[in-house]
Amino acid sequence: MIDLHMHTWRCRHAEGTPGEYVRAAAARGVRTIAFTEHLPLAPSLAARVPGAERYAMPAEELPSYVTDVREASRLGEELGVEVLLGIEIDAVPDALDHARAVLKTLPVDIVLGSIHFVDDWAFDDPARTDRYAEWDIAELWERYFADVAAAAASGVADVVAHADLVKKFCFRPAGPVGSLYRETARSLASCGVAVEVNTAGLRKPCQELYPAQELLDELFAAGVPVTVGSDAHRPSEVGAGWDEARAALMAAGYRSVLVFRQRVPEEVPLDGL
Repeated sequence: MIDLHMHTWRCRHAEGTPGEYVRAAAARGVRTIAFTEHLPLAPSLAARVPGAERYAMPAEELPSYVTDVREASRLGEELGVEVLLGIEIDAVPDALDHARAVLKTLPVDIVLGSIHFVDDWAFDDPARTDRYAEWDIAELWERYFADVAAAAASGVADVVAHADLVKKFCFRPAGPVGSLYRETARSLASCGVAVEVNTAGLRKPCQELYPAQELLDELFAAGVPVTVGSDAHRPSEVGAGWDEARAALMAAGYRSVLVFRQRVPEEVPLDGL
């Protein structure tokens, strides 16, 4: 198994230390993991988003985060777990320059790009679901997937994380979304970015993988490569949902996934995981 998306206590909305995650991975037979802590928010974004301090680690903790992961890597060598250093960026348009600047200072293996905000709204925060009432849901989905495509086109991230996160609380358009999925898949294919099969959706109100099978099918048809992450926010979630992710990938037609080292992708057969 691989698991290229996990968070520790440093993001302020998760728990556990890197060492605890490494031990959990070893116990569950996960061979390769990546810590992908939330990059400190761009100051312009943090200034306008209520509760921003709960969404990412403070900027002054970045060096300590790197040290934590390096120490966890040494533990991983003892326990047979490869430990990679990653980061998850909030890839909304006005945060991309901030991400580019900070990434120049970090020796990361993998960069996840995510859309967690629409303007000043953290739409995936369970404390902010009242604001869905302000939107026509079909328009919200159009806006969200346009932002995902723009994030991918920026070239800042290696992987689009939880690509259909907008469905988290089951606010879905009344009509079919196949054409939106197809357009998104083609856009991502043209950017050369990978997409993560994220198992956290199985643990959320939507109760399905990110991305949905229909979107995953479109991604395969468009030739978009994939990787896998649990988006663990506690050690007990490391490797969670692997069987469901593998089944969905196989059903879509995938036979391999990517692992990133020093931001270089390597294809790994699913049969070997």
